[in-house]
This record gives sequence, C-alpha cells and structure tokens, in this order.
Amino acid sequence: MSMIQQADFLRNHNLTSADFKATNLNYDDLLNISADFESKRAAYDEIGTGVVKILFKFNAVHAIRYEVRNPEELIYKLIAYKLENPEAILDLTNYETLIENLISIRIIPLFKSDWAKIHDSIVDQFVVIGTVTANVRAEDAEAITKEFTAKGCTVKTQANGYRSIDYVIKTAPSKKEYKVAVQIRSIFEEGWAEIDRSARDEHKTDNMILNDFSRTLDKLASSAAEMGEFIYGLQSYLTEKDILVQEQQALVEEQKTLVQEQQAQLADLRAQLAQANLEKKEKEVIPAGKEQLLSNGSDGMIGKSIIEDLAKTAAGIDGGSVPIETPVNKIKAPAVQSPEKKEKTVEVQIKAVEVKTESAEIKAEESPASSGEKPKTVKNRTDKPKVVKLKEAHPNEGKAKLEMAPPIVEDLFGQTRIPDAPPLKPSNTNA
Repeated sequence: MSMIQQADFLRNHNLTSADFKATNLNYDDLLNISADFESKRAAYDEIGTGVVKILFKFNAVHAIRYEVRNPEELIYKLIAYKLENPEAILDLTNYETLIENLISIRIIPLFKSDWAKIHDSIVDQFVVIGTVTANVRAEDAEAITKEFTAKGCTVKTQANGYRSIDYVIKTAPSKKEYKVAVQIRSIFEEGWAEIDRSARDEHKTDNMILNDFSRTLDKLASSAAEMGEFIYGLQSYLTEKDILVQEQQALVEEQKTLVQEQQAQLADLRAQLAQANLEKKEKEVIPAGKEQLLSNGSDGMIGKSIIEDLAKTAAGIDGGSVPIETPVNKIKAPAVQSPEKKEKTVEVQIKAVEVKTESAEIKAEESPASSGEKPKTVKNRTDKPKVVKLKEAHPNEGKAKLEMAPPIVEDLFGQTRIPDAPPLKPSNTNA
C-alpha cells in the first residue's frame, strides 16, 4: 500500500494537528499497525465471509453487506479510539483486540419490526461481547424503546438521527478469536445512513445546509419505514382475515355435509319406524267379527260356540256355517239347451205324466175290489188324458235362474257351504 502522508491524512478526515497531538500517537507507529493489518486482511475477509453465510440462514434477513477495514480507515479508527480513551495504549500487540469493528457486517431486513427475529438468532448462534446497543432518535415512540429494553438492549438516543442495533460478536474458527461488528438496520435506515456518511461523515463537513437536508431525509426515511410497517401489518391482517374466511367457509361446508347426513339418517329412521309400526299393526290385527264375538257373551260361551262351529266346518260335519264368499268365476251356470232338445224334453215329460195318470187309475180300480167295496165310477175314463203343455223356457230364464241361485261360499277351512241366507231376487235387467 502507498503510505499516505500525515498532512494529507488529516486534511482528508477533517482533523487538525492539535487533534492528532492530543492522542500522543506516533504517525509512523500507526503506519506500521496498518501495514500489519494489511498482511492479515485476507484472513479477516475469510472470517467475515463465514459469518455472513451463517447470518443469511436467519429468518427475515433481506440483504447483508459486510466490509473489512482498509489501512487508512484503520488509522482513523485508532485516532478516534485514542481521543475517546486517552489512557489507552495502542500498539501492534493489542490493536486487534481494542478495535472491534475491523470486520463490519450490516443485516438489512425489509421491515424494522423484523429485528427481533434476527436478534434472537444472533444471541442463539453467536457469543455476544458486552451489551447490545439500540440507537434511536429523540422522536421515536416510547413503545419502540420499551421493545428494545424488553430484549435486554441498552437504548441510546442519537441527536443526528442515526438508528441501528449494534452487536459485537466473537467467532473462533481456529485457536485465534476474531471480533465482528454486526448492525441491524431497516432498508430505509440503511439508505439514509449511506447517503449521510457519503455527504458528511467522510469529509467531516459541518455545513448547516447539509445538516438540514440530512435531517429532512432522515424524517422521510423514517416515514417511509413507518409506511412500510403499515403495509406489512395490513397485508398480515388481510392474510389472516382470508384464512379466517376460508376456515369459516370450510366449517360451513362441513356443517352442510353433517346436516345432509343427519337428514338422511332421520329419513332412514322414519322409514324403519314406519315399517316397525306396520309390522306391529299386522301382528295385532284380529278379524273384526271374531274379535267382537269373542269379546261378547258371559263366560266366553259365544266364543266357544264359534270355535265349535269352525271345527265342524273344517271336519265337514253338518252344522258348520262359516261363510266365505266363493269367487264369481267358480260359480257354474246352467247349460242352455237348443230348441230340438227342449221339444224332446217336453215330450218326455208329457209321457211321464200319462204313465203316472194311468198308474193312478189302475190303483184306484183295484183298491175297491180288494176291500169288497163297490167301485166308484170314474168319469171320462174312456177319454184320453189331457196333454199338459209345459211352458217353454225363456232365453233369459237361464240367467234368471243363475241370478236366483244362492251364492256358493267357502268357509275359513276351505270347505264349500251354502250359507243360511235367503236367495237373491232375480234381476229385472233383461225382463
């Protein structure tokens, strides 16, 4: 590295000779320290890269920036440390221990509220040296400072608007331990800090106009951060609401399904109950006539008579009279004779009448002789007997006889009986 001259160094960092003289440091000693650190810079870079890989695995980390101090920055850090700690002794043996931010890492979350998640991960994964410092503005709400103190942080108010949470962690990949400065800044805080350092800190400018614009930008960055927090909270609220609505809809669908299942079960139970009631009624039904007969009469005499009657009917004994109507299709109608058969039937009947008449006359003649009495004179004996004409059957006579025939009924035991009922009157339909 090219050795920068002391005058140039002081001018670049807005330091005076009096400031440097107050440190009691030798500029050549500072150059030797910076050269020693330059020789170890690659090792420090490797340590920083390893820590960054671990930090990137943490939840809510949006971006990470890290840097290893260059020799000129190291000299400035040594002078600043000596001004703050006049009694301290700085040399090649202890500068690495005294200067804690030789490796500087900035963790950048999108939202300031995510710092708590990252804080818990850092405390869990690394050894934290000293206390954690939370730098806040005077305008920050009290709730923010309470959140820091709840996590064990020391709250420090910064007049220039600087905000961050600062850690110093220790890592030891080998026997040698290294210190690493870690800062948590939101994306808006990081933007303002980088602009402010570039415009003011690097040149140590104390210009009023620059200071006013820097404070205005800090307020805008703070408002943007708050707006981002609001959007983040609104998005979380809407997401939770959508999830709740989906859960409610799923619950409604589940209740609908349950109601349908219960309605189906209820319908099934009603059908089973109706079937059970029907079977119960079928078992309990007693013929109305038999039930009435069995329930009437003293000492059950009528019921006993009915049972005897049923037994007679079943055995085919005379006296059984339990009517059961025989289907009409089983009643036999009388055969209808043709005209020729009707004439022959009439002649046969006439002859039968004549024979009966003659037989009666013969018996009448023989009867007085045998008894000794005088025979009586029979008038018109010589006359031929009168022919009695029978009335021919009318075509509808068969139907009338059929209608006049008593119904043939069947009793409870399957026996055919003619009930003791008056015959039906002939129908006048075809008269």
